Amino acid sequence: MNPFMERRWRDVHLNLIAFIRSELGVELPESYSALAEEQVNVIGGDAGVYYPDISIVDEPWKRGLPPVWTPEHESGVERVVAEPEIVNVETPPERWIELRHDDGTLVTVIEVISPTNRESGRLAFLTKRRDYIAAGVNVVEIDLLRQGRRLIDLDARDYQRRFPNAGEHYTVCAIRAGMPDRREIYICPLRQRLPVIRIPLRPPDPDVPLDLQKMLDRVYESGRYWKLNYQEPLDPALPEAEQSWVAEQLNKSGFAA
Repeated sequence: MNPFMERRWRDVHLNLIAFIRSELGVELPESYSALAEEQVNVIGGDAGVYYPDISIVDEPWKRGLPPVWTPEHESGVERVVAEPEIVNVETPPERWIELRHDDGTLVTVIEVISPTNRESGRLAFLTKRRDYIAAGVNVVEIDLLRQGRRLIDLDARDYQRRFPNAGEHYTVCAIRAGMPDRREIYICPLRQRLPVIRIPLRPPDPDVPLDLQKMLDRVYESGRYWKLNYQEPLDPALPEAEQSWVAEQLNKSGFAA
């Protein structure tokens, strides 16, 4: 994984999903199909989830503030209504890959973790994961981020005990529907090639291999990520040992200052 690619994560996320879907579309057994899905979650609505077809722009005033009724105070002095500071918050759509059997059954969901999943949308993501498992769906979570909290549901001390020498790393976690209490965790150290992972299907169908490094390399090449600013420090900063290693790789590749 190239840690600098996280700076353009929306582009990485979108294209990684597209390439994974394309790869699995070729590798899956004939009785399966890989579908790229997208949704907008609405909190508080009856339906909960909406699949948008067309976006409609509202009246212009809704991009600012509506008029306000300002009646006179009892003393006869007009009230002055304070103006808030307006901050636009971006809410990116959720995207994932579904593997469906020809009989219509949803068999496996593949999630490429986004910063929203790790932070502001963490509860919604964990709820969705729990619902998938309860419905007998396999879940694969590909987490190639450094910012935010990991989503693997292991106690922090247990995680450290199991992976004490992992160093700076990324993770993939697979949950099989038939074994909902088991986690298949791939530790992906920064200095190593991303692994070829198992994508579970419905028994007795065999797992399908997915070469993550191949997928990420395609994202890097098609997105021309060699144009990134490799002199700007990473945030959060890497541990000292990893900083030295990254500096060495940048020097070898001709990206050093």
